Amino acid sequence: MKTVESVFGFDQTLLRKLTSDTNDQQKLWLSGYLYGLYSATQQTDKAFAMPGEAPAQVLEKPTVAVLYGSHTGNGKKLAKQLTEQAKTRGFEVQLADMNDYQSRKLKDEKVLLVIVSTHGEGDPPMAAETLYEFIHSARAPKLNETKFAVLALGDRSYVQFCQTGKDFDTQLEKLGAKRIADRVDCDVDFEEDANNWMETVLSKIESEIVVPKNGNGVAAFVKTQQEVSVASIYNRKKPFEAAILEKIQLNGRGSTKETWHVEVSLEGSGLTYEPGDSLGIIPENAPEVVGLVLKNANISDSESVDWNGAQKSIAEILTYDLELNLLSRDVLEKVFAKTQDAKLAALLNNSDLLKEYVYGRDIADLLHDFKSEWSGQELVNTLRKLQPRLYSLASSFNFAPEEAHLTIGAVRYENLGRKRTGSASTFVADLRQANETFNVFVEQNEYFRLPQNPSTPIIMVGAGTGVAPFRAFLQEREAQGADGKNWLFFGNPHFTTDFLYQTEWLQALKKGNLTKLNVAFSRDQTEKIYCQHKLLKHSRELYDWLENGAHFYVCGDKNRLAPDVEQALIQIVAKEADFSEEKAAEYVKNLKKQRRYLEDVY
Repeated sequence: MKTVESVFGFDQTLLRKLTSDTNDQQKLWLSGYLYGLYSATQQTDKAFAMPGEAPAQVLEKPTVAVLYGSHTGNGKKLAKQLTEQAKTRGFEVQLADMNDYQSRKLKDEKVLLVIVSTHGEGDPPMAAETLYEFIHSARAPKLNETKFAVLALGDRSYVQFCQTGKDFDTQLEKLGAKRIADRVDCDVDFEEDANNWMETVLSKIESEIVVPKNGNGVAAFVKTQQEVSVASIYNRKKPFEAAILEKIQLNGRGSTKETWHVEVSLEGSGLTYEPGDSLGIIPENAPEVVGLVLKNANISDSESVDWNGAQKSIAEILTYDLELNLLSRDVLEKVFAKTQDAKLAALLNNSDLLKEYVYGRDIADLLHDFKSEWSGQELVNTLRKLQPRLYSLASSFNFAPEEAHLTIGAVRYENLGRKRTGSASTFVADLRQANETFNVFVEQNEYFRLPQNPSTPIIMVGAGTGVAPFRAFLQEREAQGADGKNWLFFGNPHFTTDFLYQTEWLQALKKGNLTKLNVAFSRDQTEKIYCQHKLLKHSRELYDWLENGAHFYVCGDKNRLAPDVEQALIQIVAKEADFSEEKAAEYVKNLKKQRRYLEDVY
């Protein structure tokens, strides 16, 4: 009969000496520890067994698939964070952008974690579109062997909040997949909810699905420790107090628009950015709006409320901490829970009516339309936290170190007999002058970037303040000494009053940094002319640029400019390539999937 040492080649006497002073519990722990070391080196979950004995039952660890569908890059950032956390727990992870993921692989996934944003009113981002359509099609496979969880990113200011994530969650379950944990819907302030979701999901995978056990119930792998990267000291949670260096109104006298060029100092912050990124501004609510909210709620401005464990006046909390200018579904639902108003119930049950109601209205309107008796604490607990406003950076950090330039259109309008203003735009325009400060942070947008190759031509389409990132693009290319051609299409109402950065564009043309400039001033003639009309006028050359690898950028109004420009581009491709409209639309769609057609729309 063979001895253990003859089989495994170690001295039993030495092993007995090493373990002579250990009790049974310590021996059990040591057994699991040694097995864990073995599993980590062998990358296998086969249980240790003596010759002639059946191995202890061990579950095979499936690969965890992390798929993300991102619009601005937040989803990608969270997916990478999730991947690193999973790896520290000993899991093998496959990370994939939905844009690059082969849909047919879905049927083979055993553990599927989805992080997906919603674009606009319920639409999937371009990166997620193909997979979204696939799982809703007749070709979608049965996923009875798949375990999944979904993290949805969105913005509660939209009625169809996190709709794409909700659709993925529902459809994966319909296909037979079993939910690891409940879906979490994240607002724009997503970090805490996302981190909690990651911890919950990974712990459940670890305890219920993946972690193999040896015969004694000891975990069959050892977790590794890894340094956690430290976030930048200044961010959304802890903004930097930036001083205004300069503020210039860009429109001429008589313009119907009010556009400000604002330069702020980032000196001492350590903040950096790339062209395409945004600067977040933490606004303050205007005193007249705060006063009207208090009046309509019948609350004294001196009433004290609890805010994060401290007593503060409600007027202070309404000014600095709570959202008053925008209405969101969750706030309306809380007001309905208090008022039980039948008209409000009808709005909540009809998305079209709800969209119509929330457009142009604010919290003061809501409190006026659906009256109730409010205490200060009730109101504070009902309202949403004040959200930052993001503005595309109009400067290159390499061109203007430690500065951030913005192009801000002051929002002023009248609705329901009352004058209204934007939260951040008029905060900057009215409440802050040169040398004063306001709180800012950098928001990355890695899906609106210059081509990596500085020789690649670019076509930029921006109307109004949508021209801001293209100023940054040209500054960056000048700082790089890039030799790629640059073509700008710019639109606004009038040449004489609304030609933003006119002198800079003309100087860039003279220097050769800007190759071509085409402008559309819509109100300078009887027939309105917009950027899309200028695109069509230069159809042949524009198509040639695309065929030579040009990247195409659009920044501005998502409801008018973006769809009109896309339709114009489809017409151009159909005409110049002699394609059907369907084939031309597919050509444009492929540009988006290749990330050669990029949008920063709002």
